[in-house]
Amino acid sequence: MDMITETVWLLPGCERRLLKGHKWIFSNEIAGSLSELQPGWVKVVSSKGAALGIGYINPHALIAVRLVCRPGQEPTADFFRKLLIDAAQRRAHLYPGSDAIRLVFGESDGLPGLVVDRYGDVLVYQVTTLGMSLIESQILELLLDLFDPRAIVFRNDVQIRSLEGLPLEKGVAYGELPDPLLVRMHGLTFCVEALEGQKTGVFLDQRDNREAIRRWVIGKTVLDLFCYDGAWSMVAASSGATEVVGVDRSVKAIARAGENARRNDLGNCRFVASDAIDFLKALDKTDYDVIILDPPAFAKTKRALPEAIKGYIDVNRRALLALRPGGILVSCSCSYNLSEEDFRQAILKASQASGRGLRFLEARGQALDHPCLLAMPETRYLKCLILQVT
Repeated sequence: MDMITETVWLLPGCERRLLKGHKWIFSNEIAGSLSELQPGWVKVVSSKGAALGIGYINPHALIAVRLVCRPGQEPTADFFRKLLIDAAQRRAHLYPGSDAIRLVFGESDGLPGLVVDRYGDVLVYQVTTLGMSLIESQILELLLDLFDPRAIVFRNDVQIRSLEGLPLEKGVAYGELPDPLLVRMHGLTFCVEALEGQKTGVFLDQRDNREAIRRWVIGKTVLDLFCYDGAWSMVAASSGATEVVGVDRSVKAIARAGENARRNDLGNCRFVASDAIDFLKALDKTDYDVIILDPPAFAKTKRALPEAIKGYIDVNRRALLALRPGGILVSCSCSYNLSEEDFRQAILKASQASGRGLRFLEARGQALDHPCLLAMPETRYLKCLILQVT
């Protein structure tokens, strides 16, 4: 690992959040000039010189330092080996019968800037920060040694890397991908597009929420909007729904969803390539018993939040108008910048605008293999509300 050659001093009082367990240090919390520092490992101390740990620094980013080691720890190969082993062991018994799981979830597993998903004997990783990119080759060696995968894919193609000054790239780092790459989840078989699909190939963060809808879809007609590869649709169809319609604007995703449904003999499931809003506009009122809204992030930045809220209000209003009395709305947001309270208020405004009252049934978040740190609300991003039209 890189030698630690610099010490970062914090401004008075800026250590309080870190002492509670937070892992980020912002550029305006650091004493002195950041321009004099080079990317790499740094010791972090309070304004009084108290050791706070070791992290990596990107002098050009808003989140300038991400803490990795507590005082007394060193960022050695053995240190990272143990973090990876511990992360895998914590998840070992979460989803019996499934061979798809998130093995590493960034800060929540002590590895800021790193995500690792396992699909059978294939690993897919994503590096999103400059600091983690500096040790990417060492992490790759550890993944090979610890998990003995058939192939490793890197999906370093997310826009957040641009904020860290990193290139967007993807490819196969090791081995050869099976074609097709099939995994088991929800008792069903899914085809994973590890190189070309969204995220790392499958939306694993919604798996517990998809399980939660089983009780609400028995004998019901279901509309799954922004369905991507049909995971929500297939769970509903396999849980006793009479008819399921999945809608997504991506022709490729719809084709893959159809293949997944055929692979699992789900004849009560069909898919339509269409913009979700356009599809809702064309519906008559009260067409469905259950509607699932799982859109992409509307608010990717704080600046986009006002328009995003308008978007959430509009799509939820239109969905409510398409629900029968007593129908179920499953509404989701993966926008971190949208707080849970703002999301609830947006749906409340949608309820008022549609003239359809709502009964609150359940509030959910991301799956158990995407754990949240209590001291870091940033690690909790997914919101899922299950509501009933009154």
